[in-house]
Amino acid sequence: MKPRLSIRAVIYTDNAILLCKHHDERGFWYITPGGGVEHGETLEEAFHRELKEELGAKATMGDVICIRDLISDRAPTPYLPDNFHQVEIFVSASNIEFHSTATNLDPNQVGYEWVAIDKLEDILFFPQELADHFRQQLFSKIYQGHKL
Repeated sequence: MKPRLSIRAVIYTDNAILLCKHHDERGFWYITPGGGVEHGETLEEAFHRELKEELGAKATMGDVICIRDLISDRAPTPYLPDNFHQVEIFVSASNIEFHSTATNLDPNQVGYEWVAIDKLEDILFFPQELADHFRQQLFSKIYQGHKL
């Protein structure tokens, strides 16, 4: 099975990061806004579509911050499908403007929240293994690989 390509927006303001908020039997959990790139869609087109769908917002797409592999067979969890492989491209974003309500929330998404970056390690945040990088706003290398 081919990897799924995903674009994820990393948006900071006043020592906080904007995260999509989800809820399931684990309680509340958080991820950066974004999602899968559709066939024939550029990364920038997917970036803008995902922000509109999940946040009702527009923003300026910046540079790549990091890239990570998510491979469910190497990190089994009941929350990812078997044989799931996703390549996630995290990009900086700025000048966010909220224009409307979200139009197409992901399953279990209940909204979004500005989370203080010093709280990232205290919440159920994915990817947890990169929480310290997001907190420090510092990535030592672009390709983060697959981490357990």
